[in-house]
Amino acid sequence: MKTHACVGCGYCCMKTPCDASRRLYKGATICPQLLWLDDRYECGLMKIGGLVGEGYRKELYAGEGCCSSLNSWRQDVKPRNTFDARSNYHVLDTEFQVFIKCLASQFISSDVIFLALGHMKTVLMEQKNYSDEESNITIGLIAHHMKSNRSSFTEDFMG
Repeated sequence: MKTHACVGCGYCCMKTPCDASRRLYKGATICPQLLWLDDRYECGLMKIGGLVGEGYRKELYAGEGCCSSLNSWRQDVKPRNTFDARSNYHVLDTEFQVFIKCLASQFISSDVIFLALGHMKTVLMEQKNYSDEESNITIGLIAHHMKSNRSSFTEDFMG
C-alpha cells in the first residue's frame, strides 16, 4: 500500500478515531486530542513525552504516512468546525466525561436532564460568550454522552 506524508487534514481522526481515542474518550464524537495548531491538525497523544508518548506514537504509526490517497481533505486542509479551530480546546475534558458517565448511571428523570442542559446553554451564552452554534454543539455532546452511558432501565425514568 502506497503512503503519502501526513498533511494534518484531520480526516482519519474525524472519520475513524483510533483505538487509543476510543479507549480514552469512550463516546466522544470528536477526539479531544485532535488539535488545530496554526495551519494543520495534530494529535495531542503524539506530543506526549517519555515512554507513554513513545507507546502512543508506536500504536498510532507515527511517521508512517497517510494511506488514504483518495481523501479530498488532503488538498483542502482547514479547520472543519468552530470548535476544532480553537488551539488546544478539548471538546469535553476527560474528567467531565467521567462525571457524565457517573451521573448517567443515577435515577434522574429525562425532564430534569433536559432542564439542566437548557439552563447550561443559557449560562454558556450569557456568561461564557458562546455562540448559539457553540453552545448547541457542547450541549449536544453532553446529551450524547448521557444517552451513551445511561442504562436502558433508567432511560425514561420519571421520578
